[in-house]
Amino acid sequence: MPDRSLVSPAVLHIGLDVPYEPFGLMQDGQVSGMLVELVGLLLTDLGLEHRFVPMPLADTEPALAEGRVDALAYKGITPARLASIDFSEPIMISGGATFTRPGLLPSDDLRQFDGMRVVTTRHGPLWRHLQIEHPALQLLPAEHYQQALEMVLRGEADLAALNMHAGRAIAQRLFPGQLGLPQRPYMPLRTGFALRRGSHPELLLRFNAALAAARADGRWQTVHDRWVR
Repeated sequence: MPDRSLVSPAVLHIGLDVPYEPFGLMQDGQVSGMLVELVGLLLTDLGLEHRFVPMPLADTEPALAEGRVDALAYKGITPARLASIDFSEPIMISGGATFTRPGLLPSDDLRQFDGMRVVTTRHGPLWRHLQIEHPALQLLPAEHYQQALEMVLRGEADLAALNMHAGRAIAQRLFPGQLGLPQRPYMPLRTGFALRRGSHPELLLRFNAALAAARADGRWQTVHDRWVR
């Protein structure tokens, strides 16, 4: 019998963590966001019926590993994840960046903040990277990005280490002009469409081809510019 794990289902269930503004969020009860729109566009180009399944960040990788979803709309491409996840070519490059209290300038050189208090979430690659690579920082946990930025504004932390695009979107919406905003990431991170390792190799090849076409004809840039300012 054929290996059913290598056959694309009739409807692809695509997991994503929300809120992860501007990449994925809920608006009027509907899933939206830059990478939701872009991945949906590419899957439609391929003629693939799909359904987005929003969930907390902590549930995304277990849901993929256990087959509760067929793919993740976006996930940072890290060496640790390559053992269990197949990634598309990068959909975009973002990364960890610094958001600072008033009077403290953002920087892509974290050594400038040695001894200071930095807050980030435990989920995702930033917490572990700071633990290992920057032990001189005083690391504080937050449940989500809004809480991390609020801790900086209340003086409980000197800076937040967050995804650059997501952090900027939330800071500009909730706390305009109150925080130092980054221009460059201190840790660039490629983000890709993610599949359980070995599950849908043909889909991955087709997705990469559709992504290249959308970059070439300008649709990728159009979607990007609609969400990222």
